[in-house]
Amino acid sequence: MTRIEIRWPDEMAEQVRAARGRLEVAGEALRAKSLEDRLREVGRVLEDWTAAASPWRDELAAAYGAASPFSEATVAEALHAALRAWEPDRFVAAARRELAPILESDSLVLAPYDWTSVLAGGSIPMPTLISALIPLALGSPVLVRETSIDRVTAPLLARSLAERSEVLARAFAHVGFPADDDAALEALLEAPCVVATGSDETIRKVASRLRPSQRFVAYGHRFSIGILGRAVAEDGSRMRSAAEGLALDVARWDQTGCLSPVVVYLVDLPPAAQQQMARAIADALGALSEERPRGALSTEERASHATERAEARMRQAGGQATSFEGDDYTVVLESDARPRPAPLHRFLRLMPVPQLEALERALEPFRGHLSTVALAGLSDSEKQRLRSRLPRLGVSRFTRPGRMQRAPVDWPHDGMPLLTGQARFVQS
Repeated sequence: MTRIEIRWPDEMAEQVRAARGRLEVAGEALRAKSLEDRLREVGRVLEDWTAAASPWRDELAAAYGAASPFSEATVAEALHAALRAWEPDRFVAAARRELAPILESDSLVLAPYDWTSVLAGGSIPMPTLISALIPLALGSPVLVRETSIDRVTAPLLARSLAERSEVLARAFAHVGFPADDDAALEALLEAPCVVATGSDETIRKVASRLRPSQRFVAYGHRFSIGILGRAVAEDGSRMRSAAEGLALDVARWDQTGCLSPVVVYLVDLPPAAQQQMARAIADALGALSEERPRGALSTEERASHATERAEARMRQAGGQATSFEGDDYTVVLESDARPRPAPLHRFLRLMPVPQLEALERALEPFRGHLSTVALAGLSDSEKQRLRSRLPRLGVSRFTRPGRMQRAPVDWPHDGMPLLTGQARFVQS
């Protein structure tokens, strides 16, 4: 017999409002704890998730691998890489550093919001985890709206909180509702502090529904890039290391996160070295595919891949590109740095530029959307120039190939500090 689920109008909105009521009550006990006590307890929860043999991470890998489009092997490796890089002590140190004005002041106090709503976004679990823990550390109960692709992270986090602290567990709730449930969204957006992750369109829609008096912390569309200098081609081991690192960065989460490289720029590399680098990255992606195959693609994603592969083959026939293809990856060496579509899901473009000035011009159209940059084969002066100039375009982190998806827990996501965007101070 087919089961028909009937929802009364505003049912999910009522669930959101009921959760809000429970959280506001739970907030009294949460705020009764000192900041140091909350940091200590949140740090212990992070320890549970980041330990070498974390049962919570293992359970999330199994559950998320089964429920998401990603292959289970890809999820397990990517989760291990990301969460093992989250050092709990760095979270606590960052909180103390950012909140030093109140810790060292006799007149400033932290005034936590009555509750915080988090609109999770994207296709990977880490933003949901950290977005939920930050308000708890600050003393604000938190209600997470799950994404349609991830209905497992928030329930697992709830269980892990309960094992460490009843107070933290009572101050956390999660809910899932369809994107077109306007009444439920309206109830969620009544929070005095709203945190949202998603596309620029999603961020604009959320912002348009908020009052000026509400705090809004938004993480919009971002992507990452690699930049390789001439020295990367000086010996085979250096080229191989950069290629294997970039392939790993692409394969993790199938290139769908904001820390995933979409384009690799080749600065002043001779044509032969460009070909060698493209081939090396393609070979590395092929080797990774045997262990951790690409996940399932939607009809739209398959069509996008087919279109861009066909376009690359046409340009290759005209001497304007070289395409290296496998069953579940594509590496295209372009002849110029002209912006082109990015299908993601292990589709990487390599674009040559003659010097750093040309690179900066090529990146200008992406101002405000860049996140992390992986550097290799550049001189110290070249790296210093990029580190001083690219933040103007929105870059908030520099690293090396192979570590793009291993950001530390306190990295300045979108150029913002870890906690203080959600903190409210009062002078007394």
